[in-house]
Amino acid sequence: MLALLGSMVVLGIGGTLARRLVPWIDPLFRIRWRLPRSPDGRPRCAVTFDDGPSPGTAEVLDALRAAGVRATFFVVALNAERYPDLVRRVAAEGHTIGIHGTTHRTLSFASAADAECEIGGAISRLVTLGVTPAPLYRSPHGRKSPATMRVLRRLGLQFWAWSRGLQDTRGPSPEQLVERAARHARNRMVLLLHDGHDDEPTPDLTPLIAALPRILGLLAARGFEFVTLDRL
Repeated sequence: MLALLGSMVVLGIGGTLARRLVPWIDPLFRIRWRLPRSPDGRPRCAVTFDDGPSPGTAEVLDALRAAGVRATFFVVALNAERYPDLVRRVAAEGHTIGIHGTTHRTLSFASAADAECEIGGAISRLVTLGVTPAPLYRSPHGRKSPATMRVLRRLGLQFWAWSRGLQDTRGPSPEQLVERAARHARNRMVLLLHDGHDDEPTPDLTPLIAALPRILGLLAARGFEFVTLDRL
């Protein structure tokens, strides 16, 4: 009996941690991580970027424009203040801007006050820069606390995780990124990429910038329709 009780305690603790640390786990189903099916049955995907803007965002935007693709950018307000012209360009070119945070602080054990500062503060800072974000939120590393979810509800924001990530911040080559995109491509996917790295002012996006035109071309050749998360 003691062993059974011990197992139940461990499972309970593990479940609580999973809800905080695993992006798509939520017993109340408040987190979205996969697209709805297309009405015409065509495969679809949402290309999303986290952590920007950074100097490399300009070349990311160039690649998206050349491919005729609109994406969703979950921005860090601190980085937007560093590069206001870039975040304004993101909006001006028809991409969707969502909230990633004021900084890149993780919110696994955040209080309501902490979550309000990170999320509500980011909205205020972006509006000050002349950008009105869509009611979309993705937390750094997908982590969240119960208080975070309450703040999102009060602010009217939809939490979006992702279904496919290429791990583009971990030093891969462009060829590895293209290969991962080919291998992981699935209908209804929310693809996670990065046009920044945490709070770093000048991250190296060279591999992603080299790979992005090929990734977009590969998905287009497979018949994918590209959508943004606010226009489903």
